Amino acid sequence: MDRSVEAVAARMGAILPAPIRRAVFRRLWLSMGTSYAGDRLQELAQSWLVATMTSSAMAVGGIRALGSLPLLLMPIGGVIADALDRRRLLIVGQLAGAALTAGIAALVLLGRIAVWHIYIWVVLNSFIWIISRPSYKVVLTESVPLPEVRSAVAINSMTEMAVAVLVSGAGGVLLGTLGLSIAFTLNSGTYLVAALALWGLRGLRSQSNPTPMGLDMRRVLSDLGEGFRYLMRGPRLLHPLLFTILILTAISPAIGLSAAIVHAAEGSVVDYGILMASAGLGAFLGAAFAGARRDGGNATYRYAILGLVASAALAAFALLPIGYASLLPLATIGFVVFVQAVWNTSRVRAVADAAHQARLQAITSTVFNVGFPIGMLWGGLAVDRFGVRALLGGAITLAAVSVIVALAMRQSSHSGPGFLEKLEPWA
Repeated sequence: MDRSVEAVAARMGAILPAPIRRAVFRRLWLSMGTSYAGDRLQELAQSWLVATMTSSAMAVGGIRALGSLPLLLMPIGGVIADALDRRRLLIVGQLAGAALTAGIAALVLLGRIAVWHIYIWVVLNSFIWIISRPSYKVVLTESVPLPEVRSAVAINSMTEMAVAVLVSGAGGVLLGTLGLSIAFTLNSGTYLVAALALWGLRGLRSQSNPTPMGLDMRRVLSDLGEGFRYLMRGPRLLHPLLFTILILTAISPAIGLSAAIVHAAEGSVVDYGILMASAGLGAFLGAAFAGARRDGGNATYRYAILGLVASAALAAFALLPIGYASLLPLATIGFVVFVQAVWNTSRVRAVADAAHQARLQAITSTVFNVGFPIGMLWGGLAVDRFGVRALLGGAITLAAVSVIVALAMRQSSHSGPGFLEKLEPWA
């Protein structure tokens, strides 16, 4: 009987993706996924809170914009993650997040919360994120053998997006029933859960840097400069990242300003949660697609095609931003964003040398933090002044650039090595 049970368990284990069968990956994945769920619930609550307090798209966009600006320093966080014990960095980050979020929860419960409190929390949390995120991304990719990296990254992204879908859909109902304060309280608890799980983990020290070095600011800045020089010498990494910035700049207002758009249309937090769940579902499918399919061939051409898809989705959302008609455009936007996120992360592990992993992973995260604040700035100003249809300007611009790049890349592939092909010898 015991043997038959063991045989069934073995067969069930064989069905699971290879990374999930590894204990280190599994515990890391579950603990950080719990923390991510808390973050998403708070993000839903604080966006709706600011929308109801201000009725301003610019004020709502300010959450993402201010939160993204400190993240421009994430490459420095990557250098720090290359120099210090990444498991300890992750634990400290979770504990700091728990303390900060508990303070915000107290203000909400006491009815003393103000918009600037949210802004300060977002900025401080972003400073934690600039070290925690590159640490986590490198630990994640090093918790499995190289052939399983793309699968591990895709599983992590799919999990984050599945959590985002569930939290956005169910979270809207939860917040509408129990009030916004529950989000902040629960988030503080999820940070503690993750910290305790990470505390019990061993074997997370970087395979590429088994003896973490001391931290010296001069060396940090020097190593950071070397990381950027390394990136500039590698168009296989650089060119897709530049296109990612362009796409995010154009389409991020559709997601980042949704709370203000729904509130202006006299919708509820439940309506807002449904829209975010749709974007999360699209992101889940995008992560699954990217995990199952390599970004081989001419990545710049592929990203240009993604740009065309995203521009069409943004135009549809600008014309029909509320109701069931807006679900598909937002899902498409989420799909495009996370196809790039998975491909960018897995490309670093496959292409870059071991010594530059954390720095380049930090830079791949930083491109999101360049595109989002720019998108929030132009989108917030445009929507407040001209209405949601002003987002058509971003859709048209993105479509035009995508067509030009796609045609240029296609022409160069037929006519022999041209200018763009020389810039991209890896195509």
